[in-house]
Amino acid sequence: MPLLKKLSPIFFSYFILMSVAEAASSIKIENAWSPEAPPVASVMAGYMKINNLSNKNIKIQSAKSNLFKRVEIHLTKITDGMMRMIKQENLNIKANGHIELKSGGLHMMLIGKLKPIQAGSVIPVSLTFDNGEIINVNLKVKNDDEPQMKCGAMMKHH
Repeated sequence: MPLLKKLSPIFFSYFILMSVAEAASSIKIENAWSPEAPPVASVMAGYMKINNLSNKNIKIQSAKSNLFKRVEIHLTKITDGMMRMIKQENLNIKANGHIELKSGGLHMMLIGKLKPIQAGSVIPVSLTFDNGEIINVNLKVKNDDEPQMKCGAMMKHH
């Protein structure tokens, strides 16, 4: 019996750690990056793949970065030849599914740049999910060979 009393706290601690590790691993972020923007631009975009490894639907409730005044998730839609970005209040990710934030679709808008950001640097972003998880992501700023959208050109933010 004394051995059981000695092992009980160890097993208890093990199960606590395993449940914390399981919760921490329910979201996986891949290929997080941001295209370099001209120095005068006050907004940048963020792209990534977000995997929900759990068997429950989750939502991104908010995002923030200390390098920007605010961070929003937008959906790009083309209506009557006009490109519009529509702010999403939250973003659903189905159980065992994923979403991709990419150019021309769902994407992260980093608004109100607080200091110059160049290729090679990193933009820290914190994502808050409705399951209580907060995931810190580093967007790698890259030179983007694809033509970039110019703010205000054929675009409306709503």
